[in-house]
Amino acid sequence: MELYLTYHKVLDKLEQFQQNYCCLNSFGYGNLVDFGKNVSGQTVTYPYLFVVPLSVSYDQNTTTYQLSTIFADRLNENLDNEKDAVSDMSLAARQLLSEIWRGNLQDYFDAPLPVNGQPFMERFNDYVAGVALDLNLVVMEDINACEQWIAVTPSVTPTVTSTPQTTPQVTPTTTRTPSVTPTLTQTSTPTASVGSTPQPTPTQTSTPPSVNPASFNALWWIDFTDASTLTTNFGTVSQAMDKIASVAFTATTLSGPLYNPIGYLGVSGMTTENAAPLENPLGTYTAHHNGFTWFGFIDDDNVGPQRGGCFVEAYDGTGFPTGTRFFFVRDLNNPPNVFYANARLNGGGSLQVGFDLSTTGWTSIAVRAYEQSGDAYLEVWENNSLISSGTTASASLYTLTDQQYRLMFDGGLDGNTEQFYFDKKLNDSQLSQMFNYLNNKY
Repeated sequence: MELYLTYHKVLDKLEQFQQNYCCLNSFGYGNLVDFGKNVSGQTVTYPYLFVVPLSVSYDQNTTTYQLSTIFADRLNENLDNEKDAVSDMSLAARQLLSEIWRGNLQDYFDAPLPVNGQPFMERFNDYVAGVALDLNLVVMEDINACEQWIAVTPSVTPTVTSTPQTTPQVTPTTTRTPSVTPTLTQTSTPTASVGSTPQPTPTQTSTPPSVNPASFNALWWIDFTDASTLTTNFGTVSQAMDKIASVAFTATTLSGPLYNPIGYLGVSGMTTENAAPLENPLGTYTAHHNGFTWFGFIDDDNVGPQRGGCFVEAYDGTGFPTGTRFFFVRDLNNPPNVFYANARLNGGGSLQVGFDLSTTGWTSIAVRAYEQSGDAYLEVWENNSLISSGTTASASLYTLTDQQYRLMFDGGLDGNTEQFYFDKKLNDSQLSQMFNYLNNKY
């Protein structure tokens, strides 16, 4: 979804819809008293789309434009076309919603459903009929103070330029300031950042963004917040590209996980009843080491009878359903532990642990499986804290061949912005850095 969509562009996109729709001849916007004029202030040609801005709502990561979109057609003198006018304009309103959800406008903003429309007849001076659709158009633009800080620094420099009035005596003290800056960098970096950025920036701002799943050689990485890696059809994700090896995870039908353009930070995959999983083809992931580490930034709505959403499961050999399932993380709707992680052991059987998320809403978790001193271990971490674990003595993890992963399917409305997988045990330091990556991003 395009970021930082302005009010001006929102109106332009609505006008573009009118121009592309065969049954609307004019477009206008403004206060309700301006109804009947087009964008140039001239008399309109019906049928007609008129937009009345009502309010603007700002959230942490979104801005919502509340609009009344009036779809109107002129009535005959004997009013015998009232029903036709309302019906035709209702179809035009629904077409706009279709373009937002599944058409040319889906990459610009979202309109949460349901949306209410009010049919009207014999309204306004022109005697028109149609439908007034109340829309909340949600666009992505986070609240970010970084640009403001950059703008402040020029205002600081004039105070420095005022000192040259006494430059003959003051300049020596200015030359001494470098010796002071090591102790003042903590408090005066906003003013000194222009001249001293080569020293503080590598340690303060450059390192966190550079660490991501590729830094520790993740086997695969699926990111629902990166629209360039996704293919969507009718509101679902039909394909997601692995950002490590450019391997396509594809749904067997168009009914893949829901794509929610107003999920966390704008986008998320959400498991739905009977959703088809996103699967990699066999023959793409064959390397294996003892142990694995999986990460996901997830949300569980904990609402509704349809439960059991699966974030990830994995098979080896001939794939699903004839292969052997060696790993899964899913919601089994089985209190007291709603979520379960499972790792298969050599010789049959598995190591399974249940876990409750300590926070409500979106949170980052990791599942780590490994062998140590002849025993098998399975751990679940949340926000860099161990919350559940299990051990099987004198056991080893299942040996993998030709791994196939299936993501985001079955029932429930569990959300996931991204997940990635390492075919090895990450050490505690690497684990911490991956949690920092997720928490800094979200």
